Parts: sequence; structure tokens; C-alpha cells
Amino acid sequence: MTDETQKPENAAMRLINKLLGMLDDLILFMVAFGIIAVAGLLMMEAVTDFIWFTQHSISHIISDLMFVLIIMELFRQVMRQINRHSFSLNPFIYIGVIASIRGILLTQMKLGMGETEWSGGIIQLTVHALIVLVLIISLVFYAKYQKDDTK
Repeated sequence: MTDETQKPENAAMRLINKLLGMLDDLILFMVAFGIIAVAGLLMMEAVTDFIWFTQHSISHIISDLMFVLIIMELFRQVMRQINRHSFSLNPFIYIGVIASIRGILLTQMKLGMGETEWSGGIIQLTVHALIVLVLIISLVFYAKYQKDDTK
């Protein structure tokens, strides 16, 4: 029994690795189902806000829908993990852009409805716009890096 693969330690390590891999998959599936459930709940909340419409429902509906987009981008990343695809920063950059655009829309609505102080709202809009700009520039550089890396 000089072959390394025949040692009991290696068989035990393979079994442990297999069990941990199965546990990892189970947790990823639970996270995926949880994400879908939360997205469904947010969609139901957006529909009820639409049915019982008030002036303040517009910002809440948009907030809920944009948050569903963010959650679904997270779901896509979990699905990439489940399917053993390579890691990518793209979904996280998209999440950041969507979240910042959500912040811009909500801040603009609050400013329009007089719910936010003007100077504070302008600062928030500027910060969100700068975040979108930085993330878009990062996406361009990351895409260029990926193309260079494949050559």
C-alpha cells in the first residue's frame, strides 16, 4: 500500500470534502430560495402599495422595485456559485449602480415632495451620482482587464 490514494487519511479527507461540499450546496440552495421569497414579498408589497395608492406610495413602490432588482442580482450571484461558475465582480458592480440609482430617485422624490432639506438632498444626490460614476468607470476597467486576461 505505497500508493498515496489508498491511505485511510486520504479516504477520510475525501469523505469530509464531499460532505462539506454537499453542506455548501445545501446552504446555497437555502439562500437562493430565501432570496426568491424576499423578492416575492417585496413584489407583493409593491402591488398592495399600487392598489391602495397614496401620494407617498410612488416613492415606496419605486424603492421596492429597485430593491427587488438588487435582490435578484444577488440571486444571480448565488446561482453562479451553485453552478460552479467563476467569480465575477460584475453582479456586485450592477448592484452598486442599481442601489445608487435607487438613492437618486428616492432623494429626488423626497426633494420634490418637500420631505428633505434642500442642501442635504443635493449632497445625497451628488454622492449617489459620484458612486454611479466610479462604479461605471470600475466596470469599464474590469471588463478591459478581463479581455486582457483572456489573451
